[in-house]
Amino acid sequence: MLIDCHVHCALSGLGQLEKNLMAAPSAVRQHWFENLAALYVEHGIGAVRDGGDKYGVGPVFKEIAQEAGIIFKTPLVALFKKGHYGGFLGQGLSDLSDCKKAMDSLLSKGPDHIKIIQSGIMSFETYGDAGGLEFSREELVYMIDRAHDAGLKVMVHVNTPQGVKMSALAGADTVEHGYCIDDEAIAVLKETGCIWVPTLAPFANIAACSKDHFLAPYREISKRYFENHKKQVRRAHKAGVKIALGSDSGATLVAHGEATLQELGYLKDCGLTEEMLFENSCRVLGIDPAAYR
Repeated sequence: MLIDCHVHCALSGLGQLEKNLMAAPSAVRQHWFENLAALYVEHGIGAVRDGGDKYGVGPVFKEIAQEAGIIFKTPLVALFKKGHYGGFLGQGLSDLSDCKKAMDSLLSKGPDHIKIIQSGIMSFETYGDAGGLEFSREELVYMIDRAHDAGLKVMVHVNTPQGVKMSALAGADTVEHGYCIDDEAIAVLKETGCIWVPTLAPFANIAACSKDHFLAPYREISKRYFENHKKQVRRAHKAGVKIALGSDSGATLVAHGEATLQELGYLKDCGLTEEMLFENSCRVLGIDPAAYR
């Protein structure tokens, strides 16, 4: 069984979803989710962890996924700092008071895990830049501790060495993406036991896109991100960092189903085996690997 630890069920990856399709029930939305479940089954993907969306439609897909025999975990929405990256993925928060209210509300709705956005995405204009970090250490620690007190794990979207170190030391169970990581950040991941979900597929696929695609001007910088990320994944793996498979399916040019297999190939090229990835991904989702061998 393949496990994908980072997808977005409310995003298509190919840009064909109608604007605001996920905002309300409809036959078209139902059809999208049914086709999505079929795609996962077709590609041998038996368990999926979602990264949230602003409408919180994870529970809608969860019911359909379960009927198809797929384990699906959702945070409902991602939490981000107002004025920063993340508006299409969830709920914006202003300060510690907002964080407390949001966690009270979110935990009452029964998410499977918590998703926090702690940085932006990597810049296409300036290599290595992801903007400033979003939440203060106090805010980040508060939300992670609240989640852990409720028995939930926390996935943190974050890039740059500073962001990865801060997130791991704050208690994140996984860091997602982690582009431009360095040796010090790798050492912190190893020390804390935080699992890294490096999501190689997005930049790999942009680097390989056609000349007429709107992202074609960014192929060279995307190739640079992809090649450097592979080097850091290899270094982290050799250092003993636990790494799990997550494709970021739903992101632009990251197609559900197909991208999971692509991500598996990229990670195997970095020296990881399917067995390692299965064990680590089971740990991320809280699945007993023995039950699926």
